[in-house]
Amino acid sequence: MKSLLFAAFGALFGFILHQAQVTNYDKIVGMFLLDDPHLMGVMGAAIGVAAAGLFILRRARARAVAGGEIDVKPKPMRPWILAAGMLFGAGWALSGT
Repeated sequence: MKSLLFAAFGALFGFILHQAQVTNYDKIVGMFLLDDPHLMGVMGAAIGVAAAGLFILRRARARAVAGGEIDVKPKPMRPWILAAGMLFGAGWALSGT
């Protein structure tokens, strides 16, 4: 039963991303060329909603589906993370996907 629920949420999330034009090649290229801020706005809104949701869940002391506490710990900074992020961004920009 849980698998069906997760599949339904995944399908809904994919549909929302498609409707927000996150998968549109021209929108992705426009974002990297700084011609079209639409995709940056979608990402900014997603970050804001996630941050607010996590804040509310932590404040309410909600439990995860598995029963544990909801806790997001900062990841340690490693020297290769910046280079890896730049490589990922360059690949994304070049392919537009």
